[in-house]
Amino acid sequence: MCAACQAPLVEMPLADTEMEDAVFVLTGHVFLKTSDYLKCLEALARLLGPVRLQYLLLLLAFVRAAHYWTETHPEIAFDEDIDKLLATHEALADCILNDPEASDSVSQSLLNELPALRLKADKAVGLLAAIVDSSEDAIISKTLEGVITSWNATAERLFGYTASEAIGQHISLIIPFDRRNEETVIIERIKRGERIEHFDTVRLRKDKTPLAISLTISPVLDASGKIIGASKIARDITERKQIERALRESEERYRTLADALDTQVQFRTQELEKRNSEMRELSGLLLEAQDAERRHIARELHDSAGQTLTALGMQLARINKDSKKDPALVKEVESAEELVQHLAQELRTTSYLLHPPLLDETGISSAMSWYVRGLAERSKIQIDLQVPDDFGRLPSEIELVLFRLVQECLTNIHRHSGSKMALIRIEREEDAVRLKVEDQGTGMSPERLAAIQSQGTGVGIRGMRERVRHLRGDLVIESDSSGTKVYATLPLKTSLSPHQGETQQDVA
Repeated sequence: MCAACQAPLVEMPLADTEMEDAVFVLTGHVFLKTSDYLKCLEALARLLGPVRLQYLLLLLAFVRAAHYWTETHPEIAFDEDIDKLLATHEALADCILNDPEASDSVSQSLLNELPALRLKADKAVGLLAAIVDSSEDAIISKTLEGVITSWNATAERLFGYTASEAIGQHISLIIPFDRRNEETVIIERIKRGERIEHFDTVRLRKDKTPLAISLTISPVLDASGKIIGASKIARDITERKQIERALRESEERYRTLADALDTQVQFRTQELEKRNSEMRELSGLLLEAQDAERRHIARELHDSAGQTLTALGMQLARINKDSKKDPALVKEVESAEELVQHLAQELRTTSYLLHPPLLDETGISSAMSWYVRGLAERSKIQIDLQVPDDFGRLPSEIELVLFRLVQECLTNIHRHSGSKMALIRIEREEDAVRLKVEDQGTGMSPERLAAIQSQGTGVGIRGMRERVRHLRGDLVIESDSSGTKVYATLPLKTSLSPHQGETQQDVA
């Protein structure tokens, strides 16, 4: 056998020359019906396709038949291209021209293969045609000049033109006039070998109604790889466009509703803020009125009731002087004098608690020291008051709020915490005053602390919050089993209510 018959079975070479060699090696196996004949035939069918394989086997059969004719008629010579082919592939040429075991039956055998190959090719083409016609998408082919060359059943249904009406016509048959420039751009891209995917556009039916479609367009190549046309798949996206339009309209309605709702929310928020502002203003006025009333009552107790008790004490002293002769009367008078003195002391203490005169006269440091000292004596609580010596004076409304905060905190410690100590620290910064009140009592339960932090309970603490808020400050309360801490920050540069009462001059 010749060298070609002994060549190994080649899969898929990479280079063009290797591909050509492999084709003719495989063909040699097919030509001579070697043991690898069937495998090589299948490989060639995969490599070339059924139609091209027919052409190749026809050529070889022609060469075989021509060889016997030239032996019988020497005056007949091969065409130049056949000589060139045989010269290029010497191994196969030797098998065709000089194989002593071959006879003309080989050519006939090759020719006998052609009907089966043609049947396979026809089946493949028929299957492809069936797939194209059964597709739910319109499949259309056209030349580079835009002439329609194929038109499947779905294209007929989608556009309304039959295949006989469409084939041979220019593709502009279904393109709206205002979209003709799209075809020019598409053809230019196809000529460059580009594939166009999911291009949404509009085309015309036969009845001139518009149709929303999505196009996928691919170049069509001939056997040599040259681009000779384009194949397009058109999918009806009318339903999708309707859904998208409905979605946009729904989004527009939602956006309009959301905008209207946002406007309503803003309006309601402004109303709420206005009412909250009015409530804070009213709360501030109530606190001012309360403090003014306390100041008034304190002055009344100190001036009017105090003077009355003083006069009563003086009268009792005169009665006591005149009743030396009656021991029993002396004892009663002395007892009455003690009661009057005790009542005067209580009135003075109550007056000072309502509004300590020291707060107006000397400031928060003196007033706080007097109050802490008196409470420590009455409650037996060890109170550590820390105020810098050079603290100075503050606006009277801030001094009053600090005093009321400390007063409320110490009252709560005395009544509820069970703590035997309390720490009060007041610090002054450039733009704020900071207060801290701390005890070592039982603290608050998490539930009560949460309720207080949400401003839902505690009249005294609500009052503290309102006072601090009125001056645009912050109030923080922390509590656990080790005790309670209250932090208050009051800005020194704050705009006060126009209803604020008279203030003490701020002394730096």
